[in-house]
Amino acid sequence: MPKRYFSILGACLLLPLLLSCNDGSYDKKDSSSQELYSAILLTQSTQPTSSTASAPTEENLPQPAINTVEMTVGETKYVKILGICKGNLNVNGNDDVAISGNDLVLPSFYLHRVDFTKSTGVSLAALGTFILNVDMPGGGGYDPVSTCETKILENSATIYDIQVKKCAVDKIFGTITPATNTISFRARCTKGL
Repeated sequence: MPKRYFSILGACLLLPLLLSCNDGSYDKKDSSSQELYSAILLTQSTQPTSSTASAPTEENLPQPAINTVEMTVGETKYVKILGICKGNLNVNGNDDVAISGNDLVLPSFYLHRVDFTKSTGVSLAALGTFILNVDMPGGGGYDPVSTCETKILENSATIYDIQVKKCAVDKIFGTITPATNTISFRARCTKGL
C-alpha cells in the first residue's frame, strides 16, 4: 500500500483516541487535544512537497487491439483495421503501417516510410521518413503541417506500437469534413503483416 493510505489509516485510528481524551474543554481555546486533532487533519490534507512528489507522467492513449489504429480527427474517433505492418525490410526506410489496400471505407490511414530500427527521436512529417496521410470522407485529406512528436511505445521483434497526440495537420487537397486541424492516433500491429 502507498504511504498515503497508511497515514490516512493512522489518522482514522487516532481520531477516536483523541476524542476520548477530550477533557471537556473542547470549547476552550486551550484544548490541546483539539489542537492535536487539527494538526493531524492538516497534515493529511496537504500535498507532498516537491522533493517527495513525482513529476506528473504523460498518459498514453488507450492501447488498441492488435492490428488496429484508434484515431481521433478533431473530436471524431475512428477505429481502423491495419492490413500492412511491413515494407521492403528497411531498405531505404520504405516500410508502411497502413490500412489494407481493399479497405475503401474512409477515413484511411497511411504511415509511410517507417524506419522500424528507430525507437526514439522520431517525428511525423509530410515528407521524408514517417510520413502521415489520412484521407477523409467527402474528399480530401490531411498531412502534418510541420513535424509532430511521436512516441514509439513498443518496438519488439514482433510488435510495433506508435502514438501521436494532437498532431497539427492541414489539407492535402479538397474540402475536409470534419473541419479540424489535429489528429491523434495509436497504432499497434504485428510486424510482417
